[in-house]
Amino acid sequence: MGSRCRIVVLSTILLFSLINLGIGCWYVQPILAASGAMGCCYLALRVARLRRTSLGINQSQTSDDSATSSPTVVRPAQREPVDPNDTEALVNQLLEQGRYALLLRPQIANTLDDVRFGRVLDALQDGAALVPEGEVVLGGVDAALDDGHLTPDEIIATQGRVVKVRGLFLDRYPVTNVQYYEFVAAGGYQQMSLWDKGIWPAVLDMVDSTGVPGPKYWQYGCFAPGREQHPVVGVSWYEACAYARWVGKRLPTDAEWVKAGSWPVTLSETNRSQRRYPWGDTMDRRKANLWGSGTDDTVPVQEYADGGSVGGVSQLIGNVWEWTSNNFSPVDPYGNHYQVGNPMKSIRGGAFDTYFDNQATCQFQSGENPLSRRHNIGFRCAVGVCDLLLAQSGRPADVSANVDTPPDASVPSDSKAPSDTAEVQADVAIAPADTTAADITAADAQVSKSEEVPA
Repeated sequence: MGSRCRIVVLSTILLFSLINLGIGCWYVQPILAASGAMGCCYLALRVARLRRTSLGINQSQTSDDSATSSPTVVRPAQREPVDPNDTEALVNQLLEQGRYALLLRPQIANTLDDVRFGRVLDALQDGAALVPEGEVVLGGVDAALDDGHLTPDEIIATQGRVVKVRGLFLDRYPVTNVQYYEFVAAGGYQQMSLWDKGIWPAVLDMVDSTGVPGPKYWQYGCFAPGREQHPVVGVSWYEACAYARWVGKRLPTDAEWVKAGSWPVTLSETNRSQRRYPWGDTMDRRKANLWGSGTDDTVPVQEYADGGSVGGVSQLIGNVWEWTSNNFSPVDPYGNHYQVGNPMKSIRGGAFDTYFDNQATCQFQSGENPLSRRHNIGFRCAVGVCDLLLAQSGRPADVSANVDTPPDASVPSDSKAPSDTAEVQADVAIAPADTTAADITAADAQVSKSEEVPA
């Protein structure tokens, strides 16, 4: 419809609506008055819609014009190649990329001098929180956690199970857009050693909205301006695993994730303390980004600090669901597992659009196709204490993991678990005096092989 014709029609509607409204009010005719009022409302909505449409067309034309010239994407500064034999430059680059876990692998950590080793430990403490070894109860035990305690009878009645967890470091925050950009810019989607072989053909389809390798909702291989510290979303389970391997870590298991949030304490053989939420046993939407919190979108990972766990892990509840390493198998109230057509991976924590309180607890588990790239699913990474060298020869250890874990525990079965850090030191051959690119490549390759995520 032409603009002149549209103006004539709208003007006619306005005229008759005003006439009906005036006559209806003057002669007390409710039907005429109501029809006139409805006509005026309709006219106002049409005008508002036309203005939005006109604005959208203008913005679209502007973006199209800019896209044909050069995309308006603000990229972080590109990293310059470093000399493979320059230890200081290599260490700086890995720390800037958030790959400190690689530097704490035994074959590299013993090559660092005191100053560099101290910087790497500082990066570990800033980026990850210690989750001590111990037991955690998994299952539908939320109903039994009204008082924050669990008895053996309550665990049995709720189909719960006790799982032993080795000590680990869990990222304090979900992986952000700017952190994931480091992986993309470094060619992570082209380093096939980081990806499961069975998924190699699908990696070609893991592109952003403009067809460039990267998360689904990015453009031209980069995130939107102003969202640097928002959690990365639109990544599949496989993309999360590849990033985790690249930084020298892995995805946490369900038991590790739940333990970090619920912070269980074994008071006695018949009494366990375990939290329903990281901050306590009652829902408080001021402490998590959930539906009704007022944002309707993701927020930077540093927000909602009051909702963190006892150990210092933030946003385990809300903002984005988080991939874990385990498979998801739905269970009915009688403990029977449903059969699902496609394999699913576990997600936990709820997101900014999670409505029900019972889906935003430390215990609640949902599932998603591992190839899904949803707008509300992100992830964070973990690494076992026993996989890192936390003290060089002659230095005291800051953290130790004295764990005796059965074969079915929630850590990779091929991970070595010495009784303490001293055993880790004794088991490590002293490497050359300086770190080189070859050492880092070897450690990276070992992570790709040894950090297989358990099913």
